[in-house]
Amino acid sequence: MARKLVPEQHESKRREILAAAHRCFLRHGLQGASVAVICNEAGISPGHLYHYFPSKEAIVEQMADDYLAGLHAHFARHTQGEPVATVLLSELWSMEGWDDLAHCRILFELLAEGGRNDKIHAILQANSEGVRKLLAATITAGQQRGEVDPGLDADQTSAVLLAVLDAAPMLPLMTAGLDFESCRALITTMVGRFLRPQ
Repeated sequence: MARKLVPEQHESKRREILAAAHRCFLRHGLQGASVAVICNEAGISPGHLYHYFPSKEAIVEQMADDYLAGLHAHFARHTQGEPVATVLLSELWSMEGWDDLAHCRILFELLAEGGRNDKIHAILQANSEGVRKLLAATITAGQQRGEVDPGLDADQTSAVLLAVLDAAPMLPLMTAGLDFESCRALITTMVGRFLRPQ
């Protein structure tokens, strides 16, 4: 008789595998983090992993979905009374230092792999589209309240802002000794001035 799967245990194990894969991607890069490496980190066999995820791409897709869900939650916690720039940068403002942004560097592994792997490319595009729609909706709401330059195209502007936000975690890798709080304040000032009605 087959053992009955408990949903809570199944989800808990999926989360353990995702956390192990996350560590592997940061340590070895996306290409270097093979299924065997992930299994070793998670302490399971490949057959066991495939019970939870059919492929490494499926793990990446779940990570992207989790990121988008987290971003939705960040946005939902902000009220309409806050400046649009602060709402747009809500995830960045939730961090306490560069170490909190280290996980974001996986994005650059994914971008490199996306140029070679059509499945990863499709996952990246779908995730970016979801984030961009969140940013565009916030920009449009700000325009309706008179807080954002009405001449800005919300879709184009959201794509540009997404590029700025995605690059922020790379700052300490490019320039040593940068103060996190100062950089965050500068990014907020830059975005605020960019969005401000002329």
